[in-house]
Amino acid sequence: MKSPMITNASYIEDKENYSDMQVMKSNAYYIGTEYTDPSGFIEPGSRDSEYFRTEEEAAAYLAYIERTGDISGLRRHP
Repeated sequence: MKSPMITNASYIEDKENYSDMQVMKSNAYYIGTEYTDPSGFIEPGSRDSEYFRTEEEAAAYLAYIERTGDISGLRRHP
């Protein structure tokens, strides 16, 4: 599923370079995207959710979003 933060951002021109939402990890787990620049370098693209304590909690929330389409709990601004 594509990130609404990316698809709804009019200032982002290269939306095709962002992955589908997935479980990501920094100091904690979150739902976000990866951005691949034209040279192939991959970096974090967006953080669409708040942080989760475990990978399992983040994966369950992502599964819920994908199953229901309910994105009301996602962050609203990049």
